[in-house]
Amino acid sequence: MIIREVTQPSTVEDLISIAATYQRSADQLATLRRQLTKELSEAGYNRFLYVGYEDDRAVGMIQIIVRNADNDPELADGDAIAHLHNMQVRKDCQKRGLGTQLMDFVEDTARKMGKQVLTLGVDDINERAVKLYQNRGYTIFKTEPGRVPEEKCFCMRLVL
Repeated sequence: MIIREVTQPSTVEDLISIAATYQRSADQLATLRRQLTKELSEAGYNRFLYVGYEDDRAVGMIQIIVRNADNDPELADGDAIAHLHNMQVRKDCQKRGLGTQLMDFVEDTARKMGKQVLTLGVDDINERAVKLYQNRGYTIFKTEPGRVPEEKCFCMRLVL
């Protein structure tokens, strides 16, 4: 997998390529395009977005937020703490180690940025992701409400 930073999408196709990593419905993709357009407006100074490609096909993405992640300085403080955001691997490419490659890349990138701690949020029902992060040394440091009442969001961190 080749991982490239996305700073300014040159065409709508670039956004579609990124959005395709999610494999969502057309309505969800439209919402996602709006979200990614907003996120890309922060590219290069607060948010760093990376897309993994295999044979010129986007297969995964991940972001680093350096400050103002959900307005919570415990998640990203603009100094030593950065936040991993929105890691996705195409469903048809899962269970091949691509998530691990993205995590290796972003953790190394955060270290090169001078970050000492990397945080992330994960829904408690996403047991595979929770296990992946725990196996990498991430620990839960707080729990927040999830998107729906029966879910919780685990805030996890790794000392780099």
